[in-house]
Order: sequence, then structure tokens, then C-alpha cells
Amino acid sequence: MSNTASFWAGADPAGIGGFGIAFLYKNGDVKCKTVSSVDQAMESISKQGTPSALGIDARMWWSTGEGGGRMVDQQLREKYGIHPGTVQSANSLKGAALVGGALLADRIREHNQDFPITESHPKALLKALYKDDWEVFAETHNIPAENCWTNEHERDALIAAVCAREGFDGKWKFDLSQDRYDTEQNPGNYWLAPMKYFWPESLV
Repeated sequence: MSNTASFWAGADPAGIGGFGIAFLYKNGDVKCKTVSSVDQAMESISKQGTPSALGIDARMWWSTGEGGGRMVDQQLREKYGIHPGTVQSANSLKGAALVGGALLADRIREHNQDFPITESHPKALLKALYKDDWEVFAETHNIPAENCWTNEHERDALIAAVCAREGFDGKWKFDLSQDRYDTEQNPGNYWLAPMKYFWPESLV
């Protein structure tokens, strides 16, 4: 990838025809597209240059405990009253999201082990803090509200890019990867480390 860090990238990993990619530029422009694989996502990112950071809508560290539950997911459900079907444990998720997220992180770090990546959960973020109102989210974060995404995968990827910008630029101070059960991997010291999970407010 070339070295033009003028944008943030977001990804919503899924299967064929459902892998959302988004680019959020420093001038406020956005670009979204839907691809079908990690390789296609990487090709799209590479054509843009090297992002400042990447947000991925996938569980980026896992738990060996019963059901694969993580503390952060339980905290999100409890604090905001979010249905378990929206914030699921890893054992309940489709494989494409889990595998695609990990593989995308691995690929983008082939030449930079410390490349900044944050987990994100766009649907939970919209529901918890913006009452599922896309226009409020867009206005709050200075991005276009119309004609910037064509499906939910692209929308979630764009929200993930916003999470990367807000987190790594220091606007969101809370890293939800810090509080974990003993059964969870340590996102600061495991095979995909370092991994963040930036959020606008404390969950405790």
C-alpha cells in the first residue's frame, strides 16, 4: 500500500456480496462499496492508499468460556437494554464475520504489526446512543447523511470508520477492551495484538 494517510477505513466483514467497505476522508468526503472477500477488501483499501486507522465490525478477540461470552458484550446489553440478538456472543455469530475480521486485520498488518485497529459494533452504537437515527449520527460526526451508502453493510462499515477516527484521534476516551473475564484473550497481547475497542462513554 502507498503511504497516503489522508483517510480512515471501516469494514463490515461478511460473505459473498455482503462485505462492506468504507473510506472516510479528512476533508469530510466518504466512499463506500460492497465486496465479497477479504482479498477484495484489501484490494479496495490498497487502491486508496494507507489508512490512518481501521475499524472492523467483528469480534476481534474471543473467550473460551461457556457460550463464548465477553464482558464488554454483557455490559453493552445491560447498560443500554440492547437485545442479545443485537449484541451476540461469538458462539452465536456467523463464521464469515469472525473469520473475515481476523483475516482482514492480519492482512493489513503484514507490513506494519502496530497498524491501528479498533473493533466496532455499529448497530449497537446507533441503537445505544443515537436511537437508531442515522441522520443524528451523521450530523454529530460531520459526515454526509444522504447518498453515501447503498446498503446496511456499507453503512456499518462507514460507522466503523468513524469509530477508528474518533478513537485514534483521541476524541473517544474509553477502550472497552480493558475490562474482560479471565476466559477472554488479551487484546493487548495475543496473536492479533494490539487491538482496541473505542466507545464514546464509560459502560460502568
